[in-house]
Amino acid sequence: MAFVGGLTFATSVPALAVAATDTEARASVYAPVEDTISLEPQHLEVASEAKLEPHPSGSYAVEAAPPPIFSQVANVGSVSIVESDLVVWPVLSPENRSSGFGPRDAPCAGCSTNHDGVDFNPGSGTPVMSIADGVVVLATENGGGLGVNVEVQHNIGGELITSSYAHMQYGSLQVAVGQRVSAGQQIGLVGSTGQSTGPHLHLEMFGVDGVRFDGFAWLGERIG
Repeated sequence: MAFVGGLTFATSVPALAVAATDTEARASVYAPVEDTISLEPQHLEVASEAKLEPHPSGSYAVEAAPPPIFSQVANVGSVSIVESDLVVWPVLSPENRSSGFGPRDAPCAGCSTNHDGVDFNPGSGTPVMSIADGVVVLATENGGGLGVNVEVQHNIGGELITSSYAHMQYGSLQVAVGQRVSAGQQIGLVGSTGQSTGPHLHLEMFGVDGVRFDGFAWLGERIG
């Protein structure tokens, strides 16, 4: 009975009431705990044979962008042409060619014996691409002997260069006068319009003087 009575007392009397009769001094459960953690400073040990050398600061030069060339485009007005830093072939298979630049045997009645351009033969319907960034100054399906013809003006090394793409397919023009194009952008498809004996791209190139030069040699020097 004494055991049962003791058990009943222990489970029915609050703990604080029991603790209140404890005569031994004890730490309060509500007292703040003293922080005894100490932080030691970090040290970096360097071997005696190691050499500490300051890292040299880099240097750079600031250069102004080359000025654009301004060109007059029909029905558009003055257009700025920024220098192009990339030159590409006008077709994907430039190794396939027929007539080169300069003197030749006329391939047809009325065809010239002094070829003003170079003829690429990548196949009918092959995409024709702009050789560099530039502005379209001519885009027509009625180019006379040149047939479907596009001309693009470029700023190459500060010099105004015009590239002309002739004999393209009817309905294949992808550009319009005044439009800015980038190197490799499609402008049409290889065809046989105008004075042509078969599907090919006739590429002419000239400067501000209008004198045609060997576009294949010019491209080869810049593309490699």
